[in-house]
Amino acid sequence: MNILRIVYDWPDENVILEGLAPAPYELSVSQAKLGHKIYVLCGNLNGKNIKHGKFNYSLENGRIEVFNLPRGLSKFGPFLTTSIAVLPFYFYFKFIKKIDLVHNHGHLGVWFLLYKLLFGFLDKTKVIGHYHITAKGREWAIKKQNVKIPFWAEYFEYPIHKLADHLMSKVCFKLVATSRDVIEEVERYYQIDSSKIILLESGVDTARFKKEGQKEDFGFKAGSTIIANGGRLSKRKNIDVLVESLRFLPENYKLVLWGPWEDSLKKKVDEIILKFNLQDRVKYLGVISYFKVDEYFRAADIFVLPSSYEGLPKAVVEALASRCKVLASGFRVDKKISDLYFLDKIDPEYLAERIAYIDRLQLSYKETRGIIEKYYSWDSKAKMLEGIIGS
Repeated sequence: MNILRIVYDWPDENVILEGLAPAPYELSVSQAKLGHKIYVLCGNLNGKNIKHGKFNYSLENGRIEVFNLPRGLSKFGPFLTTSIAVLPFYFYFKFIKKIDLVHNHGHLGVWFLLYKLLFGFLDKTKVIGHYHITAKGREWAIKKQNVKIPFWAEYFEYPIHKLADHLMSKVCFKLVATSRDVIEEVERYYQIDSSKIILLESGVDTARFKKEGQKEDFGFKAGSTIIANGGRLSKRKNIDVLVESLRFLPENYKLVLWGPWEDSLKKKVDEIILKFNLQDRVKYLGVISYFKVDEYFRAADIFVLPSSYEGLPKAVVEALASRCKVLASGFRVDKKISDLYFLDKIDPEYLAERIAYIDRLQLSYKETRGIIEKYYSWDSKAKMLEGIIGS
C-alpha cells in the first residue's frame, strides 16, 4: 500500500528532534517493515535545510520518502505556509505516486481536509485521522490553570486547529487517538459515532529503549536518586511544581531536565531554584536528540510528569521501557503497567510524598517490559493500524 503521511513535526537535526516528531517517524519505520511505501509531508523546510538543499530524502532503503514543506511562521503557525502547500502536493502523490491512503496527523492537513469535505464525493481516496490531542481539550486545560493564552494562539492558531479537528471527524473513514481521554474529548466535542474512533496509543522502539546500554553521567554523587523530566518544558506540565517539590525531599534527591523551555517558565523556575537554594540539586541539560535520549532515561530512577493534560506521552513509555519508574498525570493507559503510578493532584508537597513513596517500592521491570513489548512496541502499533485500515 502507498501511504501519504501528513504531519508537521518529523525528526530532523536541523529542525526538531523532540516532542511529537519521533512518533510518526517510528510508526512509519514499522509500517515500512510490513511492506508499505510511506510518503511523508512535513514542515521541516527551514533556513538550514534550504541552505543544505534538503528538500526531500529517502529512509529505510527507499521505503520512506520525506518531503520538506516550508516551516510555519512565528505567531501564525503552519496555517499560512505549510498547510497551504499540502494540497498541491497531495494531488502530485494522488496522480503520480498513486497513493492508496492518506494518514493525517492533527492540524497540518486542515486545507486538504476542507477540500475533502467539499469534493469528497468526487475524490474517493481514503483518509485516516490521528488525534494526538484535541485543540478544545488543550485550550480548556490551559484556561483551567488560569494561564493566559497568547493573543495569536487564542484567536488564530487555536480556531484553525479546532477547525482541523472538526474536519477530521467529518471526512475521515476512521479515526485514531492516543488515549482514552482524547477519545472522550472527540466524542464529546464532535458528536461522532464511538465505533468510528479507535485507541492507538503511543509506542516505543523496544530495540533501543531498554535497560541495557550506555548511560549518561549527570555528575551527581553516588547514591543520588535521579528524578527526570524531558520534552517541552511547559506550564501545562507543571515543571515549576516539580522543581519546588525538591524542597520537601531529602538532599540525595536530584532533578534533571531536558528539552526546550516555554517562554517565561524558565524565569519562574530559576526563581524557585534560587528561593529554596536548589542550585546543586537541579540540572538543565539542554535540548537532547531523540536518537540519544535513551541514554538519559537509563541513568534516571524516576521519570515524573505532573501534567495537566496529555494524550499518551511517548516519553512515559520510553522511560518505562528503559527501567524507570514513572509518576505521572493528565492521561490514562489502556493496560495496567506495574511501574507506572498516577498523581491525584498537583501540589509540590504531595508530589514529593508520592516520589518518596514510589522510590521505596520494588521495581517490577520484568513485568513492565513484558507489557511494553507486547502492547506498546511500534511494530505492534503498526500491526494494529493494519487492522484498523482494513476494517
